[in-house]
Amino acid sequence: MQFETQRLILRDWYPREDARYAMDIFGDERVMAWVEGDVRDGSMRQVQARLQRYAEQTKRSKDGMRSWAVVQKDIGRVIGNVVLCWLPDMEEVRKQHTPEPIEDGMSTDFVEIGWHFRPSSWGFGYATEAAGCIARHSFETLDVPMLLAVTQPDNRRSIAVMEKLGMQYGGITTRCYGGRVLSLYTLKASGLRLAEAE
Repeated sequence: MQFETQRLILRDWYPREDARYAMDIFGDERVMAWVEGDVRDGSMRQVQARLQRYAEQTKRSKDGMRSWAVVQKDIGRVIGNVVLCWLPDMEEVRKQHTPEPIEDGMSTDFVEIGWHFRPSSWGFGYATEAAGCIARHSFETLDVPMLLAVTQPDNRRSIAVMEKLGMQYGGITTRCYGGRVLSLYTLKASGLRLAEAE
């Protein structure tokens, strides 16, 4: 499944072909410092193995949860990724299908949207453009009622993307990612602000 925005193409990962460029994302400490439970990939082989996992998860996915490689059109190379996934550590709660909202303002759907971009692509609006495209897909095609995003409270860049998308601050949560203290943001279809090139 592929999408195109004004400046970007969002497509499947090609582990062999993309590993060289993905090293600038998953091999960079500045990026991976914000990724819970992940350490920097130290070799091309590790990056390729990561991308192979992403590709296999995409092939197996029947519910739309997957990762997209983000390609910058004018340079023809991967600069980031966007992911939709069930929010970690919430699977058991999700399976219970509790009709009422639970604490921390989370619904029982727990679909997380996330993004990672190489540092040289920070500050140009690419993350907002790519995430906005996948958010729209989530609401219009997958019929997701609400998207969640979490980040470390001092990750100002990620919070800026969330706010540009129209996400609302939901407070601090410790219910996912092993109990870490994270800022929670929520987004419903009616609140989505689509951002193309700035």
